[in-house]
Amino acid sequence: MYTLEPLNSKNANLWDEILTRCPDSTAFHSTAWQNALSRSFKQLTPAYFLIKENNSIIGGLPTFVFQPIPGIKMLHSMPWKLYGGIQLMAEVSVDVDSLIQSVETYLDEFASDQNLCETVFTLSPNQIKVYEQKLIETGYQKHEDLFTHILKTHPDYNVLWTSYNKRVRGAVRKAEKTGVTVYHTDSIDDLESFYEIYLATEKRLGGTPKPLSLLRPLFRSDVAKLVIAKHGGLIIAGLLYLYFNRTVTLWRGASVPQFWEYRPNNAIFHHIIQWACAKGYEWVDFGASPPDNHGLIAHKEQYRAKRFDFHSYIKIHSPIKRAVWEKSEPTLRQIYTWVQHTRSDK
Repeated sequence: MYTLEPLNSKNANLWDEILTRCPDSTAFHSTAWQNALSRSFKQLTPAYFLIKENNSIIGGLPTFVFQPIPGIKMLHSMPWKLYGGIQLMAEVSVDVDSLIQSVETYLDEFASDQNLCETVFTLSPNQIKVYEQKLIETGYQKHEDLFTHILKTHPDYNVLWTSYNKRVRGAVRKAEKTGVTVYHTDSIDDLESFYEIYLATEKRLGGTPKPLSLLRPLFRSDVAKLVIAKHGGLIIAGLLYLYFNRTVTLWRGASVPQFWEYRPNNAIFHHIIQWACAKGYEWVDFGASPPDNHGLIAHKEQYRAKRFDFHSYIKIHSPIKRAVWEKSEPTLRQIYTWVQHTRSDK
């Protein structure tokens, strides 16, 4: 028999220990991510659950209740199309049909109690093979098709280095020859300088930037590191990456276009992947890509990162409320993006 137990102050200390035994877990499922997200966004409330079989903990289910406007609430396995879903310990074997049925019975009751208009699961490539069909049988519909690029690491970084496209190796060498220096930093001044470049990058690309109030606690946590590239004493690029369990995730990156000819982004990727290999991480996730950004996709594939498709699945509990949100969301996103670009978040 499978049951869900809400995470609370009495059992919260178990979470990271349990999740590190779940092979698909990443920093996005960690306590540090939960804390940073809930403190930075008042509209996000964590709803984390321990999964039990006959009172023995076998995994966890991280989710967030998202309330963007009064009267509209949703349950998302992870915001921003990050994959979440059921995380099970590697050593356990489960009856998938029974597990999904138990989880969905609990979540349907939770949705009713919380007056939610939808539940959305975004599953990793591995989870899709296991859970997709059963989710569809329990009332979910495929919502969005997404993809990421993931690189399998190697204890000997030279194995990866020699496999890279020669353009990557040439770009890294050019960065070194032109005086680009790359380093990990724990300086809050470096973080704030990087953030200004990040804001400019998101504005140039038409993206919605994450607030400094989110990046700052992650930067101070044990699941994130910032790598900076300098030239002539100036910070010209940076990347805040996340690490947890088996995976390093390249998360928020930015650079100054005037210095692209020095190839700082290639130097940063090289630095982080080398670090991941040295520290024994198995995977480097380059993150989801916009389907029409062919240059970005090609850049990731030059590192021999392979494309992995993943999907989100939606169950609608209140069609009327969801329709209200669909009409409101574009305008609210524009307002939020404008605020982030114009407000000094210090």
